[in-house]
Amino acid sequence: MDNRNEGLWKGGLWEQSSPAFPDPPAVRIPQAVSRRPVLRTRKRRRKWPWFLGLLSLILTICLSTILLDRYVTPRFSIQDYFPSIDEEFYTGDDEYETDPPTIPQAETGTGVTVPLYPPQGEKLDYVQIYERAVPSAVSIEAHVSKGYSAGSGVILTEDGYIITNAHVVAGAWRVNVLLHDNRTLPASLVGFDAVEDLAVLKIEAEGLTPAQFGDSNTLRVGEPVAALGDSLGYRATFTNGIVSSLDREVKVDGVTMILIQTSAAINFGNSGGPLLNQNGQVMGINTIKIVTEDGSAESLGFAIPSARVKYVVDRLIAGEEIKTGVFGFTVNTVPLPGGGLELMEVEQDSDAWTQGLRAGDVLTEANGVPITGIQDLTRLKLGRGPGDIVSLTYLRDGERFTADVALIEG
Repeated sequence: MDNRNEGLWKGGLWEQSSPAFPDPPAVRIPQAVSRRPVLRTRKRRRKWPWFLGLLSLILTICLSTILLDRYVTPRFSIQDYFPSIDEEFYTGDDEYETDPPTIPQAETGTGVTVPLYPPQGEKLDYVQIYERAVPSAVSIEAHVSKGYSAGSGVILTEDGYIITNAHVVAGAWRVNVLLHDNRTLPASLVGFDAVEDLAVLKIEAEGLTPAQFGDSNTLRVGEPVAALGDSLGYRATFTNGIVSSLDREVKVDGVTMILIQTSAAINFGNSGGPLLNQNGQVMGINTIKIVTEDGSAESLGFAIPSARVKYVVDRLIAGEEIKTGVFGFTVNTVPLPGGGLELMEVEQDSDAWTQGLRAGDVLTEANGVPITGIQDLTRLKLGRGPGDIVSLTYLRDGERFTADVALIEG
């Protein structure tokens, strides 16, 4: 029986079907329970007599305990919310906010881009990584209708461009940025994309220390990394780990993202902060974690790869729409014994068809790099969009051909 059609890599948002992973475990959210993903916020303090405040705290703890036992449901956690006994918590069931913040709009089309550098210099120890990275990390406070949320960010330029997660600032009417030198400055919005979970802010400042971004395509599983951010509200918390997996498909709020999985501890408040390699370079933007009700799940954090961050942020700063590029063909996910991936189908409205690729051809190289699996094609697309060219080398009846193929809109 011919099993070559099993596990096909098909066209679509990421041109790769989700693996048959089991459902994620239940999520435990401190002090509050919601049936849907939400951005947890702090509410402003109210003036209450001390005994009423104490009574309210006791009732809140009892009610939260009951709700945790009865209503926790499986989901991924992307909240940034910091528990404190001095504050009242919002525990409503509002949907996760995806609207852009209503803060002043900054200029776009300025030509600012995210440069990606290869690993440079000697590898650093964790003390050196921290000392190099911490001046480029910021704290972000977003004021929303029910209080405020908090997260982290990364300085891109010395004049105040900052990268963070979209969910950190979504729906905010004011956003403040706290710098390493303890200055707090208001931010304006350059660009925002809820699907990609990335946003670019701008503050009026000079002489900041920009982070150096590395190329996430150079990461290897097992490589040491570190996360930096405001974990549970503790500023500039630094945690270490390794790259647990690359090109991990994670579905968040109905959207499939291709992420770096890491064992470095990522907690509420780390969102928008950097994932760093041994050279102190930003290899990703921390975005989500998985937790379980019984605490059995550990070290399951995820970051947006820097290759995707560059593609999205460059277009946000340019004022362009973010579009997904696909090749327009289907391949067998199992590499052939001699190497390469067999084309199973080529869409006739794709540039791949126009350039002569057909079913039965075997892809062997992409941009001069041998293709060992579908992850090689997936990584290429992370940093590209419709119209971008990829040089594909393929075999047909033992003869070698090369075609420059433009991605199409997916």
